[in-house]
Amino acid sequence: MNGTVEIVSDVFLALIGLCIGSFLNVLIYRLPLGMNIASPPSHCPKCNAKIKWYDNIPLVSYLVLGGKCRVCKEKIPFRYFFVELANLLLWVAVLALFDLSVYSVAYALLSSVLLAIVFIDAEHQIIPDSLNLTVAILGVAVTVYSVFFPAITGRIGSNEVLWWEHLAGGAGAAALFLAIYFLYRLIRKKEGLGGGDIKLIGALGLVLGYRSVLLCIGASAVLACIYLLIMKIAGKLDPAKPFAFGPFLAAAAYLCMLFGNDLIGLYLRLF
Repeated sequence: MNGTVEIVSDVFLALIGLCIGSFLNVLIYRLPLGMNIASPPSHCPKCNAKIKWYDNIPLVSYLVLGGKCRVCKEKIPFRYFFVELANLLLWVAVLALFDLSVYSVAYALLSSVLLAIVFIDAEHQIIPDSLNLTVAILGVAVTVYSVFFPAITGRIGSNEVLWWEHLAGGAGAAALFLAIYFLYRLIRKKEGLGGGDIKLIGALGLVLGYRSVLLCIGASAVLACIYLLIMKIAGKLDPAKPFAFGPFLAAAAYLCMLFGNDLIGLYLRLF
């Protein structure tokens, strides 16, 4: 019976993740433009036709319509389908690895916010304060919960993160990035990190705790270096053009959220 309830709850939450993926497309499009995310209702940007509910079903509507507006046949960017599918898979991964609790719900919501940050920062090189604030709120919720239930239980093990580790992670990560910001500005006379990155890493530290957020910082730097190396080899790297660091922070944070404790444990066993 418990197994059946667990499966039903996981499927229900996965469907919620799919619906949230649809909402993420609204955030990704409207937040950088300063638009209201609730009004006007979803519509075609070319012909302004209001999108009917049956044309707004995650994944299904895109496939049924062939990726085009029903009215004017304007092509719908594949990103809309990809974001919905990606958010579903991100939620499924969280639900598969963690028992249902405040932690798993917070991690699932965090994965959605991180996905939005990846697309917004990559295209506009900004991280909206509203998204950073959402991550911080999730961090506060996890921190308060850890006072009473510090054990993060998973389908393959468990880990304990105490409340002060969350606070240390938030304060320490933000302080580290602030130091890097001022030091780089002092030496190079220009900004090396954006304010959104500093706010994001502080909020992530609050969610992950100091151990996992340190791993996140290191992993994001490695991912960024790999990206820059590939771009240089491809001849597409412009040293004078700034690049968004938020997507690498977001990707590293998600990986550390899922596997950080295992990687830290492996490192400690090796060394």
